[in-house]
Amino acid sequence: MKAQRTSLIAACVVSAVVSGFSRTAVVVSGFSRTAVVVSGFSRTIDDQITRTVWDGVYTASQAERGRASYLQSCVSCHRDDLRGDNTAPSLVGESFTFLWGDMSVGELSARIQKVMPPDRPGGLTPQTYVDIIAFILQKNAFPAGDVELGIDPEALQQIRITTRP
Repeated sequence: MKAQRTSLIAACVVSAVVSGFSRTAVVVSGFSRTAVVVSGFSRTIDDQITRTVWDGVYTASQAERGRASYLQSCVSCHRDDLRGDNTAPSLVGESFTFLWGDMSVGELSARIQKVMPPDRPGGLTPQTYVDIIAFILQKNAFPAGDVELGIDPEALQQIRITTRP
């Protein structure tokens, strides 16, 4: 019985490595847990997160500010269309949802602040980073809302990035 369980678990583990991100999903007996490892940081996504990016978590004006900041600090690597190049991952579409789906906006924010821009990681204000995230969410067709995305890390942890509402 133990051998069957072990092989079931081994058969249900899916891994991928893209642009330095390692992601593993494990599904056992209908329960799904996602563990994500990003540069030595590991976190398990729990069912505690109650909001998603489909809940209008940023405003259109915030995304516009984010666009301006993106053009100053990000476009040289991630390109005008946010599709990236050989050294920078795409920030839109399936590539984005593969890397960040089922993770929190807080994890995305922490990662961006830690490593971007590459010539001066952490060199932007917390508000600028969050505005850029609002722009990225807009470009991924997540709806805008009436309240801006805030800079509080705990609040950002409560917003999950999902592919569907």
